[in-house]
Amino acid sequence: MLRRIFRFPRIPFLRRSRIGYGTVRKAGQLMTQQKTEKNSNTEQQKMNVEKGIKKFEKRQTEARGGRPAKFFSLRNIIILIIVVITFIYMHMNAYSTKSLYAAIFIFTGITLYMLLVERFIEKTEIETEIKDMKVEREKEHNVFLDRVQEIEQVKKNRLESIILKDEDGYDRKVWRIGRATSMLLGKKTPRNKVDVDLGESVYANLVSRAHGVLNLVNDSWYYEDLGSRNGSGLERKRDGRKIKLKSNMPVKVETGDIIYLATTKVLLK
Repeated sequence: MLRRIFRFPRIPFLRRSRIGYGTVRKAGQLMTQQKTEKNSNTEQQKMNVEKGIKKFEKRQTEARGGRPAKFFSLRNIIILIIVVITFIYMHMNAYSTKSLYAAIFIFTGITLYMLLVERFIEKTEIETEIKDMKVEREKEHNVFLDRVQEIEQVKKNRLESIILKDEDGYDRKVWRIGRATSMLLGKKTPRNKVDVDLGESVYANLVSRAHGVLNLVNDSWYYEDLGSRNGSGLERKRDGRKIKLKSNMPVKVETGDIIYLATTKVLLK
């Protein structure tokens, strides 16, 4: 009695868990059932993916103007009709020598057609499809090149800042264009507001209050002299050529060009 008391002490609110054979069996059945459901779900997903691929290929074929290949096409139906008629003819003639020769001749013709003519037609169709694909790829490539050129042209025409240069070619002041589509260049006064104030330049007295304006039109920038007293000039970056600008005549400008407002240099960047 004492051994039993000391060997198995009883603690209140504490029970020993018992796991029997039935519990283990139920757990195994549940795990098997879960694996079966998982496999069935995986197979269902694979079937859905295969169906989706077939539907996509069918849509692609129909979009290209073609039709998916079918066993019961017009040519196959004609061949089947000829074969059936040949067997009927042989049976009606009791498989005579004449009917056998005729059947051999017909089957040989069908075989030659399948091996030669059908293969030639299939090869021609494949070559035509390959040529069409090459033409389509060339068109896509040309469109891509045109798009790249357009992007490069947009980058070339995009202006980010206007830089005032001094006599030694150093940057004196920078104006950020940001999202502006029009920038007025001149001198700021209490009655005249400008976007680019050139009043700090060395020859500011030669710059008019509203000397010129930069306008963004169709992703390209244009400079226009607004009838200033001392005029404007332009130095092209691509060839270094300097030209005198006419009043009220917009001229296309690009990044790297230098605009002369009288003798004040402004770099477009």
